[in-house]
Amino acid sequence: MDDAQIELQFDGIRYGWWQRAEVRASVDDLCASLNLSITAPGTGNNLGITANTVIKVLIGNQLVTTVRLDKLSRSVGRDSHDISIEGRSIARELIDTQLSKTLSGLTLGEIAKRLCDELKVPLKIAAKTKTVEEFAMQCENPSNALINAARTANLLLYPTTDGGLILAEPTKAAPVAALIYGEHILEYEVVDEYSLRFSEYCVKGYNSDEDEAISGRVWDRGIKFYRPMHIMADRHGHGLGSCERRAELERNRRLARAHRIELTVQGWRYRAEEAWRLWEINTQVRVTIPDEGINDVFLIGERAFRIDDRGGHMTRLTVMKRDAYAGSGGGSGSGEDDEGDDDV
Repeated sequence: MDDAQIELQFDGIRYGWWQRAEVRASVDDLCASLNLSITAPGTGNNLGITANTVIKVLIGNQLVTTVRLDKLSRSVGRDSHDISIEGRSIARELIDTQLSKTLSGLTLGEIAKRLCDELKVPLKIAAKTKTVEEFAMQCENPSNALINAARTANLLLYPTTDGGLILAEPTKAAPVAALIYGEHILEYEVVDEYSLRFSEYCVKGYNSDEDEAISGRVWDRGIKFYRPMHIMADRHGHGLGSCERRAELERNRRLARAHRIELTVQGWRYRAEEAWRLWEINTQVRVTIPDEGINDVFLIGERAFRIDDRGGHMTRLTVMKRDAYAGSGGGSGSGEDDEGDDDV
């Protein structure tokens, strides 16, 4: 069992031994999140935390995330003092703030760098990015524009331990570990979310050079009734792919995301190359659940380190096929050929 503690470090002080805790990160979210609580005797205090405090979250001596607090609650009784903390990583500023910005002739990486620099959010670019002809926001959250542009480019934009972001491809690396039900997996949940799938995906846009409307269509042949999804090609992703390709990516992502597995494993680490490493998102793992006929490689899309009074130290992993993030492969869901239209 992992005997390390989740600790907060700021102003030269470390606080640990929380009774309940969750540190969560996902490749679908720009922010990692933190939720901690403890009940202690006495009246206590606010730990010296202010709105400006930057807090490092550690497991053992390893940095997990860097946050500012969203909320600190203290409930005081005659003999006890409850403290609850909620926080998000530094990239929350891209979600909460609203900006107006018009940029042109820059790559997606350069655009992300400018927006992150303005809000003092660290950014690592680990993928080649194409030029975006026009990127415009008017009193908008930068997060929405960046996420849409990243998905259009078939990239991930997700949190790093320093509180910032990384722009990267879904990993193609070999699995970091093998998890077998009954040996490593304490419990699992298999989820088939049919509501994510549609019979037809149509992306519509406008070609300003040719002064004409354009569109692309693909189908999920596994949905036998009419259930269309029409998407307006947003201006942030203009120039990053044809409408048909973007419709195909949307279809393939949803087809893969409709089937996911939630895994609970003991502790917060896995053993690799004679060392114990913390679980990370955008890594792959082999999952074997004999009773479900599952023996395949999946990408870790979400990871939550947890402490509670009953289960001790656990990690909750959400895994899906890589296509759920890359949008490649997937096909029509039935092996039938797809067709596409470039013009309305």
